[in-house]
Amino acid sequence: MGEEDFVESGYNFDVVGESFQRDHLVALLKKNKVIEVGEFATSAMLQLEPTNDFDPNAVKVMVDGLQVGYVPKTFSVDVTRMMNDKGVTELEVPALLGWDNNNPMPAIGVKLDMGEFGL
Repeated sequence: MGEEDFVESGYNFDVVGESFQRDHLVALLKKNKVIEVGEFATSAMLQLEPTNDFDPNAVKVMVDGLQVGYVPKTFSVDVTRMMNDKGVTELEVPALLGWDNNNPMPAIGVKLDMGEFGL
C-alpha cells in the first residue's frame, strides 16, 4: 500500500512511536491473522494521558487494549483540547495498520482518520 492510498482513504494522520510498540503491533497482526495481507483496518482509541512525564497533553493510541503509539506532540494540545471540549478522555477513531508483507521484519505504520478533528 502506498502513501497515496492512505491519504485518499482518509487515513492521513501519522501515529508516532510505533517502533517502541512493535511487540504489540505484531501481536495484533497475528491475532487478526493478517500478517500476509499488508494492511489491517480497525479502530483505535485515543486516550488522554495527563500524567505523561514528557507531555502533559499526551494522547495515547490504543488498538484492542494495546498501545500502538501516540498522537504527535505537535498535535497533542489541539487533540486534547478537542477531546476536553467533547467532555471525553477516550475517543474511538478509524485506524489503518500498514507494512511491507514482503519484508520478514517490516516496520509497521499506524495511520488514523482524524477528519472528525479537522486534521
